Formats: sequence, C-alpha cells, structure tokens
Amino acid sequence: MKNQTDESGELRLSKVGKKKNTKMWRIWSMFLKELRLVQNDKFALLLVFILPTMIMGTMWAVTNQGAIGVSPETGKNEDAIRMGLVDIDPTNTFPGEDLSENFTWYLTNSPDFIITVFETEVEALDALYFDRVQAYAVIPYGFEGNITGDIPAFVDIHVSSTDFASQTTVFSTFNRVVQEFRSDHGWIRGEIDTDMVAEFQPPGSGGFEATFGVFMIVFSVFIGVAATAAQAIVGDVPLNRMLLTPASKMEAILAKVCAYFMVGMLQAQFLLVLWQVLFNIDVWAQYLTMNIVLGLMSLSGSALGVVISTIVTTRLQANQSFLFLLFGSTIVGTGFMDVGLIDDYFPLNLGRVMMSDTAFKGVALAEFTGDILIILEFSLILILLAWFIFARRTTLA
Repeated sequence: MKNQTDESGELRLSKVGKKKNTKMWRIWSMFLKELRLVQNDKFALLLVFILPTMIMGTMWAVTNQGAIGVSPETGKNEDAIRMGLVDIDPTNTFPGEDLSENFTWYLTNSPDFIITVFETEVEALDALYFDRVQAYAVIPYGFEGNITGDIPAFVDIHVSSTDFASQTTVFSTFNRVVQEFRSDHGWIRGEIDTDMVAEFQPPGSGGFEATFGVFMIVFSVFIGVAATAAQAIVGDVPLNRMLLTPASKMEAILAKVCAYFMVGMLQAQFLLVLWQVLFNIDVWAQYLTMNIVLGLMSLSGSALGVVISTIVTTRLQANQSFLFLLFGSTIVGTGFMDVGLIDDYFPLNLGRVMMSDTAFKGVALAEFTGDILIILEFSLILILLAWFIFARRTTLA
C-alpha cells in the first residue's frame, strides 16, 4: 500500500510506513548497522578474536614448557636448571663422610639440576654473567661443622637480578633437594612437613591453567568488549546522519550496547571452547552457567565502552581511555590485593568470583543473585549516563 494524502492534502503514511517507523525497528536497524561496522573493522576483530587467541596460546606455551620431560641422554628434566656450585668447606667433623661432598652429590643427581662445579666464586660469578649458568650456590666454610653441632648451615644462592624466571624456580627446586638430603640423613624426625593438596580443581587440568584461565576469560570478555565499544560513537559519521531522522539518541545508545553485547558473547564462546580444549578442562556441564556470567561481563563491558565513547571526542582519546581501563582493571581486578568497595561493586571482580565458584565448586548461580543485580544496576546506570552525556552533544567528533 502506497502513501496517500488526506482531504487536507497532508501526506498520510501507509501501514507499512508506520510499521517501519517504530522504535524497535529503528533500534534493530542501528543494531544491524553496528554489527556490520564491527565486521568491517579489522582492529575490532583483532581485539575480539586474535587477542584472546594470543592470551590462551601464550598460557598454553608456558604450561607446556613447564611440563616435566626427562631427556634420555642425560636423565635430566627438559627444564633442568643450570647451576654452578662452589664448595669452600674443608671441615671434616661428621663421621664416615664429607657432608659438603655428599650434598654436592645430591644436587648433581637431582633431575632438576645440571651442576657445574667451580673452584672459586669468581669463576662462578663469571659463568653467571655470561649466562653459562642460571644461578650458583656457595657451600660455606663450616657447613659440615654447623650441621654436626645442630647449628643452621646457610648456603648462599646467587641469581641474576635480570633473570626473573630463575628467581622464582631456583629456590623452590633447591629446597626440594635440601629436604631430600635432610630426610635421608634423618634430620627431620619429629618435625612437621607439609604437602599442598589443591581442592576444587576441575578434572584433567592443572591448578594454574584452570584458575588463571577463569580470570583471563572474564577479563578478556569485559575488557575486549569495552575496548571495542569505546569506538562506537566517537567519529561515527553514519550515526550523525541517522540522528537527523526520527531516531533518538537513547535508541542509538541501546542499539550500540546490544550490538557490542552480542560481540562479547561471540568472543565468550570462542574463549570457553578454546580454554577447555587446549587445557583439557572438563567443565562442560557448567557451560550454560558460565555463559550467563560472561553475558553479564559482556553487558557491563559494552555499557562501559559506550560511556567512554560518549565522553571522548577523538579515536585517539578512545584508545588512550582503553589503555587506562586496561591497566586499571588489571590492578584492581586480579584479586591479589584488597581494593575495598571495588571488590563488592566492580563487575570484573564480581564476575571473576562467580565464574570460579560456579564452574569449580558447583555453587548455584542463584546464590549470587545479589551480585547479579549489582552488575545489572551498574550496567543500567552506565547506559543512562551515556544517554545523558550523548543527549547534550551537538556533534560526534
């Protein structure tokens, strides 16, 4: 049916015309337009897919490098530490054997160390300087006498301050050899020894891959969506033209939040499958629950990104705001430090706890009703804030 004129000569829309001028139709049209823009934006696609792939791929490489494999030629683990050893203890107070030589034997036969013996500390320091060893230990004068007299014997371990990886692994590995040495000589009888047992760990996975993987998935969805949505309004020339039509700015805000919410959910599926397949983590039974949690992250991240896009006036400012959001969220959202009220209200912090508790501990999502409402309220406030700022702008760039 075509448009007609009434008796007064004014244009009268047909039923089809009226239907296509509804709020829902306008929101739907802008929603589809935004998805097409994201599809054509290579940088946005980079954030959505390649960045999470790099994160998961790096974590996979790190965990596989740390996997224990024994070389058939040397009998050493593939990640064995190259350590230098300097024995400057000539004392002989323990009957039957030289304890410093015996301790050297334990280190040499450990599959975790490749030992090189040096005559002096100068030679060992030179080897450390040129990276021929990753660390060196000095068995001091009086080592055997101290042990015989029930006095603590200190062994100095020297590591390079520029080698961060060795600083953490050398000491823990060295302590394992010390415990074996003491146990074989009967010097830990009556003492308390400990063994860590990791509970609430999904089948077929290590603790690091599961725990850190949960954080990275929540973090990637929240930050990735926020970063992409931060470009949603600023410099959007087609939107400038569209707002000359009956489309309102609230409709534009809702369309963009919904569009980037869908982008986040697509990214969530990609991350969840990649995480479980790469690390053999079996939490498929909680797949729907994890999607609900990530849906909340996607919604809040999308709303936050749109707010950023209404505040900034250039794409450069949007990129700089994303960097601020990235590093700020890394600081307050990891759970490694007490950040007070932020832990109780920031969606990233709430989502991280919800994700791990529902996936690993089997806690019902209904137990987090209060947290879910906080995230929804947070998102609604951001949408209203974006509309309030956007409604007072006369141009998008």
